Amino acid sequence: MGKSTISFPVTCPCCGQEYLAVSNRNMIVHALATERPLTLSSICAHHRVMWVANEIERYQIQEYADLFWSKRSRARRYA
Repeated sequence: MGKSTISFPVTCPCCGQEYLAVSNRNMIVHALATERPLTLSSICAHHRVMWVANEIERYQIQEYADLFWSKRSRARRYA
């Protein structure tokens, strides 16, 4: 079985360009659950920036992780 990933939008703090980031789901869930810093990176057309997710970003990523998990659980029930 392959590694589980989660996709979530990230906004470049320099120019505001939004794109979809993909990361290891277990790493994201662990960082959120243990309140460890969650490092985000921007690879937009003009900038390469790394920063620590603020509380709003962490909350939004948590929502995406929860949504991912609930969709996956429903798919398993109906399979």
